[in-house]
Amino acid sequence: MSLEGRVAFVTGGSHGLGMSHCLTLARAGCHVALTGYSHMDGAEEVAQQITAMGKKSLAMKLDVADADAVHETISRVEDEIGPIDILLNNAATGIVRAVVIAKMNKADWDRDLAVNLTGPFNTVKRALPGMMKRGWGRIINVSSIAGTRGGAGQCSYAATKSGLLGFTKSIALESSRKGVTCNAVVLGSIDGGAFHTVASEFQERIVRAIAMRRPGQMQEVSNVISFLASEESSYVTGEAIEISGGAGLFTF
Repeated sequence: MSLEGRVAFVTGGSHGLGMSHCLTLARAGCHVALTGYSHMDGAEEVAQQITAMGKKSLAMKLDVADADAVHETISRVEDEIGPIDILLNNAATGIVRAVVIAKMNKADWDRDLAVNLTGPFNTVKRALPGMMKRGWGRIINVSSIAGTRGGAGQCSYAATKSGLLGFTKSIALESSRKGVTCNAVVLGSIDGGAFHTVASEFQERIVRAIAMRRPGQMQEVSNVISFLASEESSYVTGEAIEISGGAGLFTF
């Protein structure tokens, strides 16, 4: 699968899974513009690695909840790198917070919705018209099994990741006849993500519930992202593709 010359825009690309996705897309041939919010040193490091591969890259600070900032940031990418072919909505917040609904802070709820759900709305609203006009585009939204199964202590995170799945299908319906696909990846426990913030005894319980008896590797997720960004995925749209090592299977 080659993505030679394509321009990718990745939110939350400064560390962890986002960093892995950026580097994988660059190795496949993409120029990559990435954003971060609180890990800008990491964002600059990723951009330098991509530039060293001979690809164009930009690292920019962005609050995806700010529609005006999203518009300005994407305009800069278009001016300095080119029109966006691939949009990867990876930025998220609230996953490590464990608070039952009765004790959930309204400000935290509002912020999680603003970043995790309104953020992708802002980026898609800005990038999709250009993709449709040019007749080619790939939009990939990063969801979670918390959005398909719920999560105790994760009401806001689960709600946003569930909402993202409906949003994905709506985009697919509106854009599929214009050469644009939109899919979601539904992540289980991934080594290198929030999995490491969980106490060791809970990590063991989580792993026992996975058919493969291990968390996923970041590259295993990035490989699926790369496929969905490619020409080879041209007949896949509106899908929620679970990457969880069989976490939803009956295990004993």
